[in-house]
Amino acid sequence: MIELVKDQRGSPVRRIILALTIVLLSPAFARAEAPADGQRLILVTMDGTRWQEVFRGPDKALVAEPKFTDPDRQQTIEQAWGSGPAVMPFLHSLPAQGGVLYGNRDAGDCMRLTNPMWFSYPGYNEMLTGRPDPAITTNDKIWNRNVTFLEWLNHRPGFAGKVRVYATWDVFPYIINEQRSGVPVNAESPGARPTETRTMRLAQQALRSANGLRVLYVALGDTDTFGHEGNYAQYLASMNRDDDFIAELWRMAQADPAWRGRTTLIVTTDHGRGAKPGAYWKEHGSAAAWKLNSPDYTIADPEGFKGSDEIWLAAIGPGAHAAPVGSACFTQGQVAASALTALGEDWKAFDAGAAAPLPFFTGR
Repeated sequence: MIELVKDQRGSPVRRIILALTIVLLSPAFARAEAPADGQRLILVTMDGTRWQEVFRGPDKALVAEPKFTDPDRQQTIEQAWGSGPAVMPFLHSLPAQGGVLYGNRDAGDCMRLTNPMWFSYPGYNEMLTGRPDPAITTNDKIWNRNVTFLEWLNHRPGFAGKVRVYATWDVFPYIINEQRSGVPVNAESPGARPTETRTMRLAQQALRSANGLRVLYVALGDTDTFGHEGNYAQYLASMNRDDDFIAELWRMAQADPAWRGRTTLIVTTDHGRGAKPGAYWKEHGSAAAWKLNSPDYTIADPEGFKGSDEIWLAAIGPGAHAAPVGSACFTQGQVAASALTALGEDWKAFDAGAAAPLPFFTGR
């Protein structure tokens, strides 16, 4: 409201003009009314989250096992999270909104890793570069020799300085190769909880302030942390909390005129977990990976942690639509080209040898 009050600086008309000028030039007004500068992307990964819990909900045997689930929480889990849609309601709402939730092997869906390791660094590299690198065989902090699609975008007109990464794992600056790519990576050490909550908050602040942001990647890690600890209740709680966070990011994007109608959301994981009964759910990795990195590990069998190469993906936005898929088994490497396609970029200009986009993604 503008008051018509005359003072020593001049007439009411001058006061009105001055007030309107301040409003028109303010950052908030300029941002709300600024013309669109192209498509946007939010990519979220949930480390080591099995498709089984995403689609089936809690594993009854793991809930009933006191070694993995506190008996005091068993009934609560069964009542609150008795199914996949109960654990991750937002992701399960996407198909009804025109989006995609893919990877339910019970329904015949198939998505897998092509890297031979089945753990994090090789998985994120495959996802972000469009192809596996057989030379990446550890999670060590080694600067990635490969260019991710995030790095490529950061040197493209319209995207330079508009790509951000927020992660709970302190290896991400190396995976993204922050020093070469120029992509800022805010990565937390997993040693001090609640790092994921802080990562979520920082990512929300980045989206809220925007400042020209066009690509936001949030890498969450509590699911894998609690999985390795064998804490099944907290693993499920992390999935549910992540779903709430993803829903809030999407709500924020739809509430912002600069992001609304121009944003594609992609949610996926770097690897699955062991699918055999008992303690196998705690771990992941191929037989080759365990032989190379932990030759004395006694639980691993000749097949490794079978099932940890099985992954899933969810997406919604103008660049993602449900599509006939046939019987193909899609791969993690297709995520990079899919993200670029959703942004309206030519993925072949990034890397013609990368895996082609998933059929759910079309350029806009």
